[in-house]
Amino acid sequence: MLKLLDRAVARTLAVVRAVCIAQATALFLIVVLAVIGRYVFGRSLTWTEEVPRYLLIWISFLGAAACVARHEHVGFDVLFNALPAPVRRWLGAAIGVLILGFGWIVLRYGIVFVKDFGPDMMETIPYTNYWYYVALPISGALPLLFALKNIVDALRGRHESQIGQSDGDDSIYELLVLRRGADIGRPAPAVRAQEHRRCAARAA
Repeated sequence: MLKLLDRAVARTLAVVRAVCIAQATALFLIVVLAVIGRYVFGRSLTWTEEVPRYLLIWISFLGAAACVARHEHVGFDVLFNALPAPVRRWLGAAIGVLILGFGWIVLRYGIVFVKDFGPDMMETIPYTNYWYYVALPISGALPLLFALKNIVDALRGRHESQIGQSDGDDSIYELLVLRRGADIGRPAPAVRAQEHRRCAARAA
């Protein structure tokens, strides 16, 4: 069951990462198109300001959700790391519960936002606002999964550098690290050894 949760989080993170890359690429291309249209052809496309703004909303919300799983939000971990291991374990679980509650609030009221404001039309193109308001409930649902994983890891004594590592199975880190000339796979042996040294130092 725990291995299934590890892999579910890893696969979800991979999808979120791919979607963010696609959206960032689209945002960049639209901005370049806007610059070319304005300064080369002397004409400005009306939707090149609104659509990138909404793409940035998607990228921000999805990125914030992914940071929950990867423990990359801003935090003060000096005191946390100085605490005894049992205290860190329960404090980490408590933080996960708080994130779980926050994710539920975002999901719940995100659905309300979609229902109330989704039918409104965009300002520059004839499409409804459903396509970008739905980013709110999605970015609330993702932390529910990620926070659950964090709680399980905290109770088992695994910190962020140990996420997904158990009995030599592929970890979330291993599933997301890009190898040279390859897609998603295992990191280089040197990187793996460095991660193991970090884990041992934290355990000590």
